[in-house]
Amino acid sequence: MPVRHADRPATKPQFSAAELRELHEKGTEILKHLESRGLYKPLGSYRAQPEDGKVTYGEGYPITAFEKFLGYWKKDANLAFSPSISMVTDFSVVRCFCRYVREPGRDKVFLDGESNERYDKRARKALDNFRSITGITGSFEFTIERVKRYDKAKGLGESAAVAAATARALIANVFGEDAAHDDIFVSRFARFASGSGTRSAAGGMSIWIAFPEIEESQSYACRLDVDTSNFHFAVFPDFHNIQTMDAHGIASSSPFYPTWVINKYDRILKLIKSGPKIEDLMRNAQEDMFFLRSLLTSGGVIIDTERSIKLINAVKSFQQSGGNIFMTADTGPSIVVMSTDEGELKRFIATQSAKPLYGKIPQSVNYSPDPKAAHTASAFLESLR
Repeated sequence: MPVRHADRPATKPQFSAAELRELHEKGTEILKHLESRGLYKPLGSYRAQPEDGKVTYGEGYPITAFEKFLGYWKKDANLAFSPSISMVTDFSVVRCFCRYVREPGRDKVFLDGESNERYDKRARKALDNFRSITGITGSFEFTIERVKRYDKAKGLGESAAVAAATARALIANVFGEDAAHDDIFVSRFARFASGSGTRSAAGGMSIWIAFPEIEESQSYACRLDVDTSNFHFAVFPDFHNIQTMDAHGIASSSPFYPTWVINKYDRILKLIKSGPKIEDLMRNAQEDMFFLRSLLTSGGVIIDTERSIKLINAVKSFQQSGGNIFMTADTGPSIVVMSTDEGELKRFIATQSAKPLYGKIPQSVNYSPDPKAAHTASAFLESLR
């Protein structure tokens, strides 16, 4: 069963100068290869036009990672030690309205109708980065709603969806609708709220380019050209009672962390150079799930529950008997099962008493809100004056 992890200062990973140079060189190689294939593109340029009282809308979907990330090379800008790959899912959607206020010092966040200092502090950090880069002054108020297909769960990428939705609403507010439709432009700024928000903003199956010494303006996500026409997946939502867990700090203080990061570059380079195939991504996702859990366990944290452990063992047993399925999970006990054979996936699910949620990869977010929701949000934000 999971245990509560006590707060403790994170230890910065001990990479040698030679290792950091190697990570930079391999990261640059990944970036250049994606650029040569027309997948990684330069950021667009848009003119800022802030308007006092203007309210705009943005959406974001959660992510499930295939090549996962934990640990920041540069925390103030949310620049990771390694690239990462994920897909967006339809297990939930985040809807956000953003209002610009010319007066400074008025940043405010309401998440599912609630506001607290933790939300505001995280927003201020992201917005201060945004204001520093763009030169925009003033404040931004957000009302955010999470619409979930499950009751409660851990490890289903909700924070990435929140980051993408708020960034898209913010970009629409300051730079206009064309900029809000530019996924990689939104991706850069989503990073300041959550590193994984980069991949949520990019949508589809995407890779976030991050490595030591990368320029801040180069670190965003772009879509990968992966054939997912025969890809099927479902999730078994699960929840644990861990109240405090700095997964990034715990993982990056593990003595195994540098090896995990260094090996990840070789895995991603191999995927990118050969043309990423869904079979390889699924296999890597399952392997990386166990690597990630090993890092956290070495820091004294177990994120699985009795239920998720039983499910993991059931998948392994099914595989050993010849079943064509894979599994993965991020920093929580919610297990995603997947296959290129829908019949095999359903055959495994039929062996389980719990019923999962079947998922799909959404093709795009909605850029226009429901008129009634827009009216309600505008009235609420106006009431904050």
